[in-house]
Amino acid sequence: METSLRLNAEDRSLVMHAKENFVSDGNIALQVHAKLNTQTGKPSCLIQLKKKFFPEVLTSIDVGAKVDVESREVTYSIQGKKTWELTDNGLLCLDLKGAYNYQPHTQSGKPKASVELSQKVFNFTEDQDLKVKLGITSLRESLTCSCGENNWTLNAELRESGGKRVHWSIAYDL
Repeated sequence: METSLRLNAEDRSLVMHAKENFVSDGNIALQVHAKLNTQTGKPSCLIQLKKKFFPEVLTSIDVGAKVDVESREVTYSIQGKKTWELTDNGLLCLDLKGAYNYQPHTQSGKPKASVELSQKVFNFTEDQDLKVKLGITSLRESLTCSCGENNWTLNAELRESGGKRVHWSIAYDL
């Protein structure tokens, strides 16, 4: 089980987050996300079931559905990712991601596409690795940046919609 403490610009409250993945031999994954807002004491849960396809090396396609337990809303999704290693050691990569989420209760869909450049630095300091990502999300017109080490991750997003705004979040993996 993966657990973390998270803080973001929108909520301004600390959230305890837990995630568990159950994967079958046929690449069917059940993923459960649970959150507890430490300020309000309000819990939330998201359950996702998806089938993973790997048509070739460094390529994945996921098809599935997720349910927000609190709102009882179902969302169907398809998403894909293609990775190109830009160096022989695989530490510098370019990711192309695309997704489409359909919500039957509103009969609306939401496309998403992004390109990310990531650099991994092993042993940045003694026993500490570093990963830096820069990206652009085309449909939301935003620039993204992520910097993480073994436990800490800082994410930032500069959005154009409604004027330029920076959204940030920080996570500490327990």
